[in-house]
Amino acid sequence: QHGMPFLNIGERCNIAGSRKFKRLIMNGDYAACMDIAKEQVADGAHVVDINVDDGMLDGLEAMQKFVKIAITEPEVAKAPFMLDASKFEIVLAGLKWCQGKPIVNSISLKVGEELFKEHATLLRKHGAAVVVMAFDEEGQAASEDDKVKICKRSYDILVNEVRFPPEDIIFDPNVLTIGTGMDEHASYGVEFINAVRRIKEECPLAKISGGISNLSFGFRGVTKIRESIHAVFLEHAILESGMDMGIVNAAELLGADEVEPALRAKCEALVMNTDPNATEAMLEATKQERERLPPPPPGGGGGGG
Repeated sequence: QHGMPFLNIGERCNIAGSRKFKRLIMNGDYAACMDIAKEQVADGAHVVDINVDDGMLDGLEAMQKFVKIAITEPEVAKAPFMLDASKFEIVLAGLKWCQGKPIVNSISLKVGEELFKEHATLLRKHGAAVVVMAFDEEGQAASEDDKVKICKRSYDILVNEVRFPPEDIIFDPNVLTIGTGMDEHASYGVEFINAVRRIKEECPLAKISGGISNLSFGFRGVTKIRESIHAVFLEHAILESGMDMGIVNAAELLGADEVEPALRAKCEALVMNTDPNATEAMLEATKQERERLPPPPPGGGGGGG
């Protein structure tokens, strides 16, 4: 939708991004999981995100099995993979079976400098690109200044000490949820957008990514509203700040010019935090939209969350 300079990373092969995928992977139905991967690529995902993180699942085995099967499927394997896991050993397991150059999601300073360097060195040896989260030993960066500070510190360690190629570093400065009704959350969208611009200035050649669905968690269940918020957010983040990629639902992705004007104005106010009543207005629009929707089918279909 936004043209090739923006990379769409498909979120549907991700336990957190799709209830249907979670159900299939729990049942060991890898053939149906491949169909989801193929569908995403056909729908315009440039990269396939693979996340099998769940307490009830042997993540190590599931990641290896998924990647082993995916590399034999031409329609899936033509897209690069983003190996997405909270445990580093699961990422490494997938990495060993990957062809080409995968992206690893993610490492961060949360584990301390020594382990951070160790992880980065291993990934450099494997030739992988890496997503670096804006976390440090103190926790997650929420404010614009913290996002910039942690990303710059991570960049300096990676480039100067690990000798990691800067063009293979992708920062994720944490897309956080807006429209929650809490004042301190209202500026999360605009702080991300501003941080993107500054990080790209201070960290030459590095890229910026983010999990876009996090932004609109407060409006779950109403796809039109969520995708409209995402469209306006991406328009600012990409065109004004130079965001390079995002984890999205490629099939549902809208361009900002496809959002009807009245709804777009509400989205602008919410994302850019220009009106203290923006959340109320958006909740009202969501309520109206929900009333227009047909009732969900019995048994609760397996769409994304």
